[in-house]
Amino acid sequence: MKKLLYIFLLVQIVTLTNAQRHFVTDKYVYNNFLMNPADAGANRTCFLINGFFQKQWFDVDLAPTTQMLTFQAPLKSNVGSGTYLLNDRNGNNRKIGLQQSFSVLITLDKSMRRLTTLAFGLSANLEQSSVNQTSLTGGIINDPAVTGAKESGFGFNANSGLILRINDFHLGAAVTNILPQNNPLYERLWEPPLATDIHLHTGISFKMPNREIYLEPLLYYRRNKLLNSRMDVNVKLTLPTVDPNYTVWGLLAYRRSMDYNFGKDLGMATTVGIMFKGLSVGLEYQYGLTSAQKNLGSAFLLVAGYSICSGNKVKRVPCIDKDEIMFQEKYSKRSKRIEVKK
Repeated sequence: MKKLLYIFLLVQIVTLTNAQRHFVTDKYVYNNFLMNPADAGANRTCFLINGFFQKQWFDVDLAPTTQMLTFQAPLKSNVGSGTYLLNDRNGNNRKIGLQQSFSVLITLDKSMRRLTTLAFGLSANLEQSSVNQTSLTGGIINDPAVTGAKESGFGFNANSGLILRINDFHLGAAVTNILPQNNPLYERLWEPPLATDIHLHTGISFKMPNREIYLEPLLYYRRNKLLNSRMDVNVKLTLPTVDPNYTVWGLLAYRRSMDYNFGKDLGMATTVGIMFKGLSVGLEYQYGLTSAQKNLGSAFLLVAGYSICSGNKVKRVPCIDKDEIMFQEKYSKRSKRIEVKK
């Protein structure tokens, strides 16, 4: 029974996950630069470190498990950097990866009422993949794709993107997997092609007047040349507590496949977290709505991060870019002067 399960997992790996890196880009809601390099180091006044640990199918051997560590930092006044390290295991398949992203920010308009910027980003990723098939032989199934050996291969790829920001509103587009498949492990005839993904996202963040309550809705759409598409709706909320050193934050996400005439529900996710100054910890519960997800169980994702922001004494709230702080202060003072004159 275990061998049959291993073969099932291997088939799923070959036909689905090897063609894409969705287990990376799907974490965009916590780090947008994972799917759009134009967001790398978007906050030019903060150094950000994030760690991810995701576990699926707790009652299945060799179930999908992913660990990631990300770094974001400003290099110059208009240049940002984003890096991630990856360790992913899915059945008998394992991936170890590194990606480096750079972004350049251009200010298009800066006035008392409007701050408009355009960011461009490029990234390159390296990936070492391996498949251990030694436990898949034994005379049960004769499959030419199962060699019964340990195989590995090295590949590389590139991504690009841009983000237009107008005050607290943003509109972004990105392309991942620009290059064709070049990992020899997946260049056999029966392997699916490595499809290029197109990502579109838009959102806005705002703070309630006189209260440290932040609301950040985000809409995301993905499509590739294999006609696989998906749409997500996310809302993040940050709330203060009685103790001024702590902040509670939460996230609600709805995911839907758009490959059908009327679409199809994929799942929902909810995250509850707490922030202490620059330290943030959250736990995401992913509830699958497809029949396979319901039978195999849902997934958990642990998120931890730390931010070091210059000139921002209150680190328990989301870091705000220095240009945005100056814009808000100037606009606030101007509004007060107008009220006094009235």
